[in-house]
Amino acid sequence: MTVEPEITIARGTPEMVPLIAKCAMAAIERYDFADDMDDDQSELYDWLLDICGRTDTLYSYRNTLVAKIDDEVVGCLISYPGDDYEAKRAFTFAALDGAGPSDTETGPGEYYLDTLALLPAARGHRIGLRLMESVIDYATRELGYDRFTLLVDEDKTRLEAYYASLGFRRDRTMKFMGHGYYRMILTGRKG
Repeated sequence: MTVEPEITIARGTPEMVPLIAKCAMAAIERYDFADDMDDDQSELYDWLLDICGRTDTLYSYRNTLVAKIDDEVVGCLISYPGDDYEAKRAFTFAALDGAGPSDTETGPGEYYLDTLALLPAARGHRIGLRLMESVIDYATRELGYDRFTLLVDEDKTRLEAYYASLGFRRDRTMKFMGHGYYRMILTGRKG
């Protein structure tokens, strides 16, 4: 019999910014937690340390829930309301010279699940699902949202099927950092 680890979900804090930045990199497949960073990765990481450490950006630690096993952070989900997305998007991606999304990922009335990543050892324990459920529950009960969006790489059919099993449906395609994604929507979760 396999014993599942004790998982706790908590809000991100400034002390967690280094791991939050690495999770953001892992979510876009620019870091795998196993190797040292090369120069290109280090430049992105330094940018994300600044962006995740601020309170006025999309990827702020304030927009992050983390999963912990025995007080060790093993993953995170960055999410936020779409209501002020456009203003924060312009500021957040200004340093990337237009490498951000070419289309709007989210908008008013939506709560966006942006970046989900787990350390390799934490995968397979439904921690990502716990993070997603926690965000959706919080945004529904505390903020009144009933429309949730996310992007999934168009090449990741298993991941798209997983999100579909949770109730998300494909909305449209869009480009992000030069690659195709499906924007998916979950509706009707009002508490």
